[in-house]
Amino acid sequence: MDIVIVIGFCIATVCACKIIEKTGSEIKIFMVFAAMAVIFLKTSSSLSSIFAQMKYLFSQGSIDEQYIKILFKGLGICYITKFACDYCRDCGENAIAGQAELAGKIALLMISLPLFNALINIVSSLLF
Repeated sequence: MDIVIVIGFCIATVCACKIIEKTGSEIKIFMVFAAMAVIFLKTSSSLSSIFAQMKYLFSQGSIDEQYIKILFKGLGICYITKFACDYCRDCGENAIAGQAELAGKIALLMISLPLFNALINIVSSLLF
């Protein structure tokens, strides 16, 4: 992944959006979505190697695969929530962005409950 190309594309898209914004055109929203899709497609090609490397590292530490799934789900929730909140703030809807953040935090807490349970079991087995 060439970060210089991605950053250059981002800057070019922002400049184009600012030019279009001055004319009051509503096409800006579609440009932003298209740019987000292009950037995601460009960067997602490296995700499989990242996932493979993380899985290898966890297997070396003999960590249960359930925890790896929780980690990846948590990362997904964080990224999706961040994209949604940024988009809401770009549209001037800060209250909706705040509620989206709250929903993301609750979802993250819900999927991490098995980790808290395992941690409590480990601590209690050490104490007793």
